[in-house]
Amino acid sequence: MPVPGLTAFVTTLLCGMLGGCVSAGGTASPSEADAERVASGKPTFLQQTYMTMDTRCRPVKRPTGVLTQAPRHGKVRMATKTANAEYGPGEYRHCDGKPGQSLAFEYTSRPGYRGPDQFGVRVRYGDGEIRHVQFEVEVD
Repeated sequence: MPVPGLTAFVTTLLCGMLGGCVSAGGTASPSEADAERVASGKPTFLQQTYMTMDTRCRPVKRPTGVLTQAPRHGKVRMATKTANAEYGPGEYRHCDGKPGQSLAFEYTSRPGYRGPDQFGVRVRYGDGEIRHVQFEVEVD
């Protein structure tokens, strides 16, 4: 059972680490809400994506992902998507806004389903770093 606020805390903590976090097209940060809203039955790319840049803000091989916990009320597709880096405070802040290829997640609920759903992913970076991430969605 998820702990309220824990996902936002973990995601915010991960954003400051090497490898970075990016936004796939919105301005909402992971700390602004625990669950991302999606439309029932409609494939939707989630805001949170993952990429890596070097110190000169050049994209390097994008991370890979493995689904560790499937959603109960839908499905997830992993894809490569261009996004802008959002590192925030830290040594890579100067890379904020730079585009690069990221690991993105497209969620689709079962048609007609409304309510919460979640899934887990293991993200592996080129340097061997592994992160375990929990995504929460609210299906409208």
